[in-house]
Amino acid sequence: MSRATSKQACRKIMSQSQLTLPVFVGGSGRSGTSLMGDLVGSHPAFNLPVHENKLIVERAGLRDLIRDLSGIPDLMRRHFAILHFYARAQKLRNLAFRDVALNQQVQNRMNEHGASFHQAFEYVQRQNPQASGSVHAIAQGFGINNYDKCVNELVKKLAVHIDQNGIVDTDGLLKPFFVTKQFERAELLDIARGFLCDLYGTISQLRWVDDTPSNSLAVDFLAELFPEMRFVNMIRSPADTISSYVKQVWFPNDVKLAEQYICSNLLAAEKLMEALPEHLTLTVRMEDLVEQPEKTLETLAEFLNVSNEFNSQLVKSDAAHIGRSESDRDIQAAISEDLKAWMARHDYA
Repeated sequence: MSRATSKQACRKIMSQSQLTLPVFVGGSGRSGTSLMGDLVGSHPAFNLPVHENKLIVERAGLRDLIRDLSGIPDLMRRHFAILHFYARAQKLRNLAFRDVALNQQVQNRMNEHGASFHQAFEYVQRQNPQASGSVHAIAQGFGINNYDKCVNELVKKLAVHIDQNGIVDTDGLLKPFFVTKQFERAELLDIARGFLCDLYGTISQLRWVDDTPSNSLAVDFLAELFPEMRFVNMIRSPADTISSYVKQVWFPNDVKLAEQYICSNLLAAEKLMEALPEHLTLTVRMEDLVEQPEKTLETLAEFLNVSNEFNSQLVKSDAAHIGRSESDRDIQAAISEDLKAWMARHDYA
């Protein structure tokens, strides 16, 4: 049976309830989260319409929205909770800049200087610091109309009144101004769950996948939102991860800072996972995935309760750069005792 035919067969037997059984992938970043997302998404039982849905656990996403609307009964706090979520959703609507001329500059930089999109975008953004732009967009993956519809319907469910004339307060003119009622947390979780099921469900009724790295720092929230979710925690040699971090445009070129950031993330994720039922989480070492792909994918299939139909050809050892930091004295010297202890617990000693 071809992969396409297999996918169609899965669609026929899967019900709406599959949308409440998502698979979340997380990790410290630069640890194989995108690769794992692609692997799970390659299986006929799963759907990965976008990489890193930043509307769930990242800043101004659903987690923050639920926290602020179910916490302190503060009119202004609730207004800004909805405003920030909506603004974030709009930011993730389109890639690059709203200004066509600036997008042409990005393209020219890529063509004439051989720069990656991130590098070209960074250059143009620094030259035009006031311009509104984004290096990440998700709306196209869900379909613009579906995305806009789901976001707008969510806002309508949360705001009992939208004052289009706005009000004037400490922060100046707040227009429009969102007024909400006091929500119970369980009610907000139900609304957020419905939002995500509608967003992903229009594309496919299959179990969906999200590979936002910071999922690892919010796995408790994800389990609260979807009690039967599954979480795959990607880890990698911290030294190799540090080496990768300091080469990225989105992180300072500072080895010690990278070590501190990665160490705190790994320890926090480890603690959160320990508090969850064991059957909900699986930790996968990037090294095992690269060096023993079939064995690792069999373990993944068993964890997700599916047959092993992952596309193993996605795993390429030359792209993983295993062990590239072993001879880097600066990185080795920066590793703290806390991180060494974590490494020992995960067979990196």
